[in-house]
Amino acid sequence: MASSEIYEELKDRLRYVLDELKLLTKQPDYRNANGETLQEHDKSTQRLCSQAHALIKDLENEVYQAPMSFRAGMNREIKRFKYDLDSIERNLEQRNPIHMRQATFGRGSSSSYSASPQEVSEQSTVLLGHKSLKRATDSIARSQMVSSENEAIGNNILNDLDTQREQLHRTRDRLEDTNVELTRSQKLLRSINRNVITNRIVLIGIIFLELVILGCVVYLRFFRNK
Repeated sequence: MASSEIYEELKDRLRYVLDELKLLTKQPDYRNANGETLQEHDKSTQRLCSQAHALIKDLENEVYQAPMSFRAGMNREIKRFKYDLDSIERNLEQRNPIHMRQATFGRGSSSSYSASPQEVSEQSTVLLGHKSLKRATDSIARSQMVSSENEAIGNNILNDLDTQREQLHRTRDRLEDTNVELTRSQKLLRSINRNVITNRIVLIGIIFLELVILGCVVYLRFFRNK
């Protein structure tokens, strides 16, 4: 396994141990608990603290094997881990000072603690489970995001369709109004056409009558006296 992979695996294991210790700080105060419960709590706390210190030491060893360009960033990460561990230890010591003074939290002789193969296997299994759960959670979150985006797109399309439907309704109404106006115009044109024809017929009749009258006048004036 490459050094970078070992470093990342150690970081994951250390994060898991720190998370377990943080859970202990959120548990009820054990100062009034019976001896067996308190002893079990102290044993679990010491074991986790010892593991954390051992993992930090392993991380520091990995730093020496890393390229110089990466060491500064790795040292900053280890410094943050140490700060988190110190904060957790102080919190635990304040919650149970009598028994915690007797515990070294992995300092001194406990710093040489080395996890057994079974514990390493269990931690690796738990870490893999956490990673799988995180990937599943991320996948669900992405699916929900895509679903939300699709829903938003669908809503926008529906809104556009509603707008287009309203526009089509208005266009249809305007066409119907235009059709009514055209019908009225056609009726008016037919009426005007009839009036024009009627006027022409009347005009022709008047002209014919005038011609008849004119013929009668000419006949009476010029031909009847002869």
